[in-house]
Amino acid sequence: MKVMALIYESDLKKQIKEKNMSNCYLFYGKEDYLKQFYAERICKIFVTEGSETFCLRKYDGKENTLDDVLEGAQSMPFMSEYCVVVARDFPLDTLASDEKDKLIAFLENQPDTSITIFWMDGIEVQPKTSKWDWVVSNFTKYATMVNFEKPEGRNLLKLLCAYASKQGCVMNENTASYLVEVSGDSLNVLFNEIQKAVNFAGQGNEITRECIDSVAVRSLEAKIFDLSKLVLNGNPQGALELLHILMMQKTEALDILGVILTSFVDIYRVKTAVSGGENSMYPAKVFNYKNKEFRLRNADKFAKKLSVEQIRECFDCFAESDLALKSTAQNSEMILERLIVKVSLILAR
Repeated sequence: MKVMALIYESDLKKQIKEKNMSNCYLFYGKEDYLKQFYAERICKIFVTEGSETFCLRKYDGKENTLDDVLEGAQSMPFMSEYCVVVARDFPLDTLASDEKDKLIAFLENQPDTSITIFWMDGIEVQPKTSKWDWVVSNFTKYATMVNFEKPEGRNLLKLLCAYASKQGCVMNENTASYLVEVSGDSLNVLFNEIQKAVNFAGQGNEITRECIDSVAVRSLEAKIFDLSKLVLNGNPQGALELLHILMMQKTEALDILGVILTSFVDIYRVKTAVSGGENSMYPAKVFNYKNKEFRLRNADKFAKKLSVEQIRECFDCFAESDLALKSTAQNSEMILERLIVKVSLILAR
């Protein structure tokens, strides 16, 4: 057993393969699916089949105490080399002083016969903030913190294609990219949508964009981007109809405005990049478009049609609508309806 302070998924994967584990881990980061996957994988590999009753203990921060976890981690394994303890969503950042002392004492003297995983799922770990200082300093000194970042770019697309292949279907990277555009970049959501697409397409067949359109649930962001596209494509009536549906679904007006504004910001960035001699994907080097590169490809189509003056006039309309939504008692749907009409008139010139 060894300690590696702060590592990433690839490091943990290597540790598991070599069976060279730490005795205690803190799983955190933005990708929930990977945290669950590796917690379950460690349980499966390091707890001998048939000994789960004695050597696998799972605790939840909403139902159990830290004492429960520490007591479980001190248990001697029976019929297995290790006991594995999974402690999900314990609020380590708000522990009382005496609980902190108990946890630090445990970290300093971990039993070699157990692997304890503190799995942060519903709790966001913020390593650079003061309230997490003591957690980070002690876990990196005596245990191992694993940061599960969201896969990005081609790595994400390859992962999705590989998952589709394991389920018995073929999917190319263009279709995988379209799925991310439609459903977002959560692996839990994406894998679920791929499974639905496999059932729709049938084993041995290809998952196409048409399959995605038939079964995938569009994320809220994707729906609002659809509204933006309707405006940009000169279909204000379609945009107004979709706006009404979104408002009926209790979507926040400021969220809708924010995503529409984002569409135009993307167009402006692409426009200025291309006019400066760069290509349309250049903004991704300057701004955060992690798993959102498709937005720049979409923006490029409209950047070629619109002038800088038109885009800036639209920005004035967005600012006016933002102020109205935040400072008046006007009906929010009516404010957004006026915005769609004004922007459509600007784009039609």
